Amino acid sequence: MSQITSQQDAEPQTGVAASNNSAAPPADAPAGTARPLTCVFTGGGTGGHVYPGLAIADEVRARNPDARIVYIGARGRMEAALVPKRGYPIHLVYARGLPSARQPLELLRFAVCTGFGVLQSLVHLLRLRPHIIVATGGYASSPVLLAHWILKSLYLSGSRRCFVHEQNVVPGKVNRLAGRIADRIGVSFEASLGYFPAGKATWAGYPVRREIGAVSRADARVSQGLPADAMVVFAFGASSGARSINRAVVDALPRLLSRPDIHVIHVIGQTRSPDYNAETDTRDRLERLDLADEQRSRYHQSAYSHEIETLYAASDLVVTRSSAGVITEIGICGIPSVLVPLPYAPGDHQAVNARTLESSGAARVVYESVSMENGQTIGVVDGERLARLALEILDDPACRDAMSRRARETFDRGGLDRIADQLDQMLADRPADRVLSNGRPEEPDVAGRAVPPEYALSAFTLVRRFAAGRDQAFIDSVGEDYLRYRVDGYLKSARWQIRNEGVKLVGLLGYRDRLPFVLALLRDRTKAPLLQRLFGGDYRQVGFIRRNAVTTISQLGVYDASVRAALLDLLADPYYEVRSAAARAFAALAPETADADEEALDGLRGLLRESSFEIRSAAISALGKMGDGAVAEWLRPFYQDPNGKVRQAVIDALTDLVRRKLIADLDGLREELDGILVTSNHFDPDFPIKRTLNRLIGMIRQQRDTP
Repeated sequence: MSQITSQQDAEPQTGVAASNNSAAPPADAPAGTARPLTCVFTGGGTGGHVYPGLAIADEVRARNPDARIVYIGARGRMEAALVPKRGYPIHLVYARGLPSARQPLELLRFAVCTGFGVLQSLVHLLRLRPHIIVATGGYASSPVLLAHWILKSLYLSGSRRCFVHEQNVVPGKVNRLAGRIADRIGVSFEASLGYFPAGKATWAGYPVRREIGAVSRADARVSQGLPADAMVVFAFGASSGARSINRAVVDALPRLLSRPDIHVIHVIGQTRSPDYNAETDTRDRLERLDLADEQRSRYHQSAYSHEIETLYAASDLVVTRSSAGVITEIGICGIPSVLVPLPYAPGDHQAVNARTLESSGAARVVYESVSMENGQTIGVVDGERLARLALEILDDPACRDAMSRRARETFDRGGLDRIADQLDQMLADRPADRVLSNGRPEEPDVAGRAVPPEYALSAFTLVRRFAAGRDQAFIDSVGEDYLRYRVDGYLKSARWQIRNEGVKLVGLLGYRDRLPFVLALLRDRTKAPLLQRLFGGDYRQVGFIRRNAVTTISQLGVYDASVRAALLDLLADPYYEVRSAAARAFAALAPETADADEEALDGLRGLLRESSFEIRSAAISALGKMGDGAVAEWLRPFYQDPNGKVRQAVIDALTDLVRRKLIADLDGLREELDGILVTSNHFDPDFPIKRTLNRLIGMIRQQRDTP
């Protein structure tokens, strides 16, 4: 990201040279003929892919008023509404996001849907015969790009030029594929160059719409009905909204609106899904707040805004996600911001963006934490913390001025001109002015150090790193808050394998504040999908997750009513390793008190009938830790158990009972010990089971001889 250009550069260009206003005829056009420049734009699914395409289209139209610009997007997505409002025709085709390879049914749906979309795109491209195709990413562009590749391979396409723009540091799946199809790729960050074929990629910057930053503060305040001297907080969760931001903003309202000079503009998004409805959820939370009518009059809510440039201009502080497009726009406008990165974005690029801005002093970062709601794992932001941070910034004019200055210095708005210049060069068959060598320079983090590569922060790598102990040097290098955010992202993953590693990390890192979430996972009895159940699965939180969650509880070292209740339930879990782990957790956590926990003892006693020696031995060990003298009678049938580990557990349990001075008849116990089988499966010649039995005998003698 380079320095911002001068204010003169920020104004729309109206006097473009005539030489840039005509496109060369396609190579296959007959001599002496020409047709208007035809450009096909594609990309979408979210505003982050649509708006860059519209910005480039506007610039092409400004340079060539006679150009024919046509958009091809996905059915049912945001571009279907946005593009016509911009004055461009749009053709909608079928498209679907690429699912995980572990979802065969979804892969089949993807193949069918995308295949049909490719056929539709073939028809459109053959009819339009565009001079150039401009793709801005998102799965909506995949049918068009594949159709272009097919036609180009068959020498049937009127377009022999394809330009792809990548907005984020880490390219999405479609743009990585498009890099092999495109003739040239423009990237917003030099760190993205290494993801594309050598010689094709060039740094261009982000294409910011001309209207961004062009609205005056005074005009914006008047148009929105806001007092000129008000402090305005503008909160939105990108184009589709964000549940975590919406809820945090509503929760922050009592504190924010208690100040009579503060107004809050809140764009909640248009999400309407079975899991979350932005309108009803926000309305319900608002109704629970005790706000006066005057306070409510300073809260301005809408589902969507087509005039975000006006809202930017009216704002003193922005609370939002940290996609490349959003941070570039608020940076050019010079607005202080509180950024809430989208967890688990590809390459975690939103967190990288946010940390980079925070390191420059242009923004503050608040990470989502994880919570369980109605069986769904969701991200949450503490509204009280958000309010406190917002007021801290608003109440410090020097801080706001510094953040605004650093935001303007971090970004430039020359990206749109550079991209349009590249399109002109491609249409004229001229080489690019600047094609950078491939490479992936490391981005600095908040302390000026290099961010570890992505593989170093993968769930599996982190578990291996911390299995041997807490690596404080590594934690300090990445930041404790960021590491917690990564762990929360793993806990929210749709893949149980990743969720499982996240559960392990909670225990290895000692994150006691995540104990309620771990307990919620254990209480989740949502049935697994049918295919998974056919192969022996039971619940969505698979047996491995439940087992490791119990181990994590033991590592956290917390034993309260909620932990006790969870462990009691798990003594009857359908997965044998979970029952065993629950018994071990009772042994490790339950306090040694005079009053026996009869309910827990009954549950553990029931495990003594299990066929698994692991469960029996774990239950016996727990009974020794928690039981009273009556437990010794329960253990007598296992003196001759065929499994040495069970007999070892019996001796350990009896040792605990003697140590706790709960055996009244020590002489009788001493005589019974001769009936314990001391053979062992170990190849150690001193027989560990016999050694521990001798230690127990010595303890009995000492206690018996002590007056």
